[in-house]
Amino acid sequence: MARTSLYPPSVDPGFPELPETPSGWQQTTFGDVLEVVERPLKLDPHRTYRLVNAKRSRGGITLRAELPGREILTKSQFEAKAADFLISRRQIIHGACGVVPEELDGAVVSNEYSTLKPRPTLLLDFLRHYSHTPYFQRTCFHSSHGVDVEKMIFKIGEWLVRRVDVPPLPEQRKIAAILSSVDDAIEATQAVIDQLGVVKKAMMAELLTRGLPGRHTRFKQTEIGEMPEDWGVLRLGDLCRVTSGGTPSRERAEFWGGGVPWVKTGEINYAEITRTEETISPAGVANSAAKMVPKGSVLMAMYGQGATRGRVAVLGIDASLNQACLALIPGPRLARHFLYQVLCAKYDELREMGHEGTQKNLNAGLIKSVLLQVPGLDEQQRIAEGLETIDERRRHEGDYVNQLVTAKAALMSVLLSGEVRVVPEEAAE
Repeated sequence: MARTSLYPPSVDPGFPELPETPSGWQQTTFGDVLEVVERPLKLDPHRTYRLVNAKRSRGGITLRAELPGREILTKSQFEAKAADFLISRRQIIHGACGVVPEELDGAVVSNEYSTLKPRPTLLLDFLRHYSHTPYFQRTCFHSSHGVDVEKMIFKIGEWLVRRVDVPPLPEQRKIAAILSSVDDAIEATQAVIDQLGVVKKAMMAELLTRGLPGRHTRFKQTEIGEMPEDWGVLRLGDLCRVTSGGTPSRERAEFWGGGVPWVKTGEINYAEITRTEETISPAGVANSAAKMVPKGSVLMAMYGQGATRGRVAVLGIDASLNQACLALIPGPRLARHFLYQVLCAKYDELREMGHEGTQKNLNAGLIKSVLLQVPGLDEQQRIAEGLETIDERRRHEGDYVNQLVTAKAALMSVLLSGEVRVVPEEAAE
């Protein structure tokens, strides 16, 4: 039996229950609308094959590697065609499934995958969206077995007999078109955000080496690269007060929930911090290393999961920090928003500075040693303002993406369950 204890966010262990079948829809089984296909391959040791991967949380089918047949250790491989629906039997409880895109037509998958194709009563585009529903995810979870969440195996035969409500083809087509239009808007907006990121990176490279346009005519080479002759090169520790924080004892209830903002590394993500997920009490501050730092400090994540290490944010409130956060409190020669922008530009460099271990952690000593290019305060502020204009536009577009994602989730809930019905074009004519 699938276990029902605690699971990571990618798993939905809820029991799969269908509501009353909408009028005009057909209740059937997954096996009646999908067929399992197998295209076994005999690997040629001299031929190069593309191997694909189904990303968790319904992140799609992506290229994993390109290898000659002799280097593919699992010899039981199957050909995948464009428009196949793949399910990773070991990862489907985490939502690892998706449609093979055109560019990966002819790629190969191991016997760890189930390959399915829609029958004539099911449209691929409808399935693409339906696979994101809680019901679909729950049927996959409850068709998987094992004693550990990372070792559960999907039983395709058990899943294929589970019930599913399917609209008529014209209604499937209309529902898929509505949801795909939202996807298109999300993709287009994300492309704008990505392009703004490219523009900002180019601007940063120019402004932090050449200064404001037309302002400088003489330049010098320094240990951190070319810069205007009248700029200085100084250690970050000489320009800022640098301090970290701490965590009050979790066993002392009186140290928590007292209204003092307490920042964790996950909240440091290129935005002004004006509120925190958790608060501590004045007693928690007094009895731990979670010292208070002032509004206007630039915060850096010294360690954390994934891309967290090296991220920065500006503190918009007086707050305390945990021990994985570093506060940089600029002195009179450094504008805080200029410091923020320079540290954004140095993100990759900072991550490589970390001490080796289970991960490359940063610390206060390393950050104090970082060398900065230092213009005059007026130029610092004007450079920061120019870069902040792009940041503001990116935030605006990011907010719009979030609104679209929320709108799509609401639409999926009502359209894919039949709670709200649509009139297909065929019926409207």
